[in-house]
Amino acid sequence: MSQQTPPRVGIIGLGAIGRTHIATWQANGITPVAYADAVPAALEAIIAEHGGRGFSDGIALIESGSVDIVSICTPPLFHKELVIAAAEAGVAVLCEKPLARSLEDAEAIVEAVDRTGTLLTVGFCHRFEPAIEKLKAMIVTGKLGTIITFRNRFAGLKADAHSTWFGDPRLSGGGVMADTSVHSIDLFRHLVGEAVDIQAMTSTRETEHGPAMEVEDTSLLTLKTAGGALGIIEASWRTPPGEWTVTIYGTRGEATFDYGTNMLQMKHADGTVEPIDIMPGDRFEREFAHFIECWRGNAELRVTVRDGLAANRILDAAYRSAV
Repeated sequence: MSQQTPPRVGIIGLGAIGRTHIATWQANGITPVAYADAVPAALEAIIAEHGGRGFSDGIALIESGSVDIVSICTPPLFHKELVIAAAEAGVAVLCEKPLARSLEDAEAIVEAVDRTGTLLTVGFCHRFEPAIEKLKAMIVTGKLGTIITFRNRFAGLKADAHSTWFGDPRLSGGGVMADTSVHSIDLFRHLVGEAVDIQAMTSTRETEHGPAMEVEDTSLLTLKTAGGALGIIEASWRTPPGEWTVTIYGTRGEATFDYGTNMLQMKHADGTVEPIDIMPGDRFEREFAHFIECWRGNAELRVTVRDGLAANRILDAAYRSAV
């Protein structure tokens, strides 16, 4: 492939995250050439706005020969068949999280990717957040000392959870833990290490924000590494106004990144507070730019199919333990 020729990109699934993918590809100088969605009105609206070819079926888009890369932005139920089709067709894949609806589906995806040598990354975009990269560097250089605890809360109000596919376990594979905490699981693995002990609690209740659902609207997940570092992951779709923070507690102090304020700061052991400078940058745009470089052969994937599989394994253990 030419270093100058841009990849031909297709988008499968034109909901909110699909539209984010369109905008992010465009921010990287690439306008997708093909789109697929089972809802005719959604497909027609995107074609009218952006041009390109339209398909009512993602497999048909993949097998059309019109794309080099696909963004898979469908509900998790469909990830397995779409990734395997792309692998067989020699099409690279940017698959939204979670990698699959179930551990078994994730394992089947890994087999197909390994067998075909397909370039595939999973949409763990938080690894590309500049503040998270800085936090990782602080951990690696020992600025925080020995890491004792990881705490992460991604929670707010998702008012439509009960009326969309997110509340349907057949499509989603789970509720807020599968949708939101899968990012947190990847952050724990990336920043702290592999989890060897996994426990979860989940809940769904009727409140003024909606009815009780078939999936959890709130969850609490605890993780432990072989070295003894602990993780606490909180998530909810029912708690406005919301909190989106990551805190690392170490023997030399603690560091917190607040997504709401885009501020990273360290509180030292003596109580002094140090603001930490972070470079500007959009995590989605940086994630896609990296994937383009990987497609061109200029970089190695920072998020692999096995990172997706590891997150699915932890999710599977969490749901099995949930009370």
